[in-house]
Amino acid sequence: MWTGVKKTVITGGIGLAVLVLGLILLFCFPLLFSHMVQQNLPLANGSISYKVWKDIPIPLYQKVYLFNMTNPEEFLQKASKPRLEEIGPYTYRSWWIKENITWHHNDTVTYRERKKFVFRPELSVGGEDDLITTINFPMVAAAAWLRNAIPLEKVAASIVLFLMKEKIFVQKSVWQLVYEGYPNFLTVIAPLIHSGVPKTHGHFGWLYGKNNTDDGEFTVFTGKGDLNKFGIIEKWNGTHSLKYWTGSCNTIAGSNGELGPPLAKEQKTVTVFQTDFCRSWKLNYKKEVNIRGMKCHRFSAKKSVLANGTDNPENSCFTTRRHLPSGVMDLSPCRYDSPVALSFPHFYLASPSYLRAVEGLKPNASLHEFFLDIHPRSGISTSISARIQLNAILEQDKNIRQFSNITELVLPILWQEVSGYLTKELADELLKDLEYPLLYASISAYCITALGVFVLLISLTLLLYHWTDKKKHSRQESLLEHDGLNEEEDCPNVLNPSVSPKMNDHIDGDV
Repeated sequence: MWTGVKKTVITGGIGLAVLVLGLILLFCFPLLFSHMVQQNLPLANGSISYKVWKDIPIPLYQKVYLFNMTNPEEFLQKASKPRLEEIGPYTYRSWWIKENITWHHNDTVTYRERKKFVFRPELSVGGEDDLITTINFPMVAAAAWLRNAIPLEKVAASIVLFLMKEKIFVQKSVWQLVYEGYPNFLTVIAPLIHSGVPKTHGHFGWLYGKNNTDDGEFTVFTGKGDLNKFGIIEKWNGTHSLKYWTGSCNTIAGSNGELGPPLAKEQKTVTVFQTDFCRSWKLNYKKEVNIRGMKCHRFSAKKSVLANGTDNPENSCFTTRRHLPSGVMDLSPCRYDSPVALSFPHFYLASPSYLRAVEGLKPNASLHEFFLDIHPRSGISTSISARIQLNAILEQDKNIRQFSNITELVLPILWQEVSGYLTKELADELLKDLEYPLLYASISAYCITALGVFVLLISLTLLLYHWTDKKKHSRQESLLEHDGLNEEEDCPNVLNPSVSPKMNDHIDGDV
């Protein structure tokens, strides 16, 4: 029996060792894996992030929705509000490619990102030759540039606009309003009216010059040595800050939204910088989402992002002379003083006053929310839906006849959505590099721990059995000895040689 106990103790020791090994793997492997990720995640040739960053493998699409003005004459006569009809989407397949990549000794990399857009008619509501009635923005911009001119100059401008037969509303095709642009006399003389306006070959388009070009030179941290700086912008066009605003609003902070530092536990915000926005802004954590088997965190733009300085003091340094209600940002300081404003589509999250000034808008969170999904362990963006709206700011000017009696408002022109969603191929690759090793190791650690617990429990059960069995045998032996003694006491004279024969005879005789 003692041999069985010895074997059981040895088995229990093995089970305890296996249990300890499982617990060590369970708690130590995540730390080891995190260290491995930190070594392989920073931007470098052949790293996990490099192949995602250099030529973004996620299919990107740009959808453009234009607002068609259905009652321009009635609006100019102040007979009704602007009646707008949304027409779209006009969809463009997009490719973003890093070029002129230069690595630096301070763990940064400089590059330009060329963006190419190709129209996809099968994903659009119509062709690029569809006609849209919209504001004559070069004319509106010229009036804004002449705001501080002397009355005589404004009168002269009115005469020139009349002779050139410029009207406040024009009808142009989609391709003219978007990337190709259309010839306009005012764009030719614009640099003469405002010295900061760049030459555009006499053409105007809301996205003119944006196709097959880049947004400037970026310098970002690779994350080597400090993953908290991974993908963070150090400089844009050689500078650490902007010059459009005042104070902290000029700070270039965060990433460009493609990748960033791995998320901290319960991180509530991420910061992104976009040249089209002329600023950095914060996105707030919304919820956890599952993107093709990967648990990601969704961050979205809240009302505070485009709130004015009164509603959000942090935005007070974006204030311009116009003091617009919350929900619309005056971009004129970074658009050569052109009266253009940024908002979310359909004035989503904006002051109700904007909606009351026009007809035809219906803000909807599911259609108009700006969000970004991020894989927390790597900081890589797995999907994006960047939705913004461009608006023209209409203002009266008594000395320019065409604008002497116009209704002052913020008029929606178009909104666009740049979206990209993780493909199955890329998801499988990221899962293989960033999820499965930890998952399989965790499962193995749990199995080893469970095996150790199982063996230990069996050993303890056997030991308990041996102990119980030994106790039972001891009790039985004790009972047997006790029973033998009782039998001798009950029959003292049977075959007892100590009794005398005479006593026996006497007994027999009596009987």
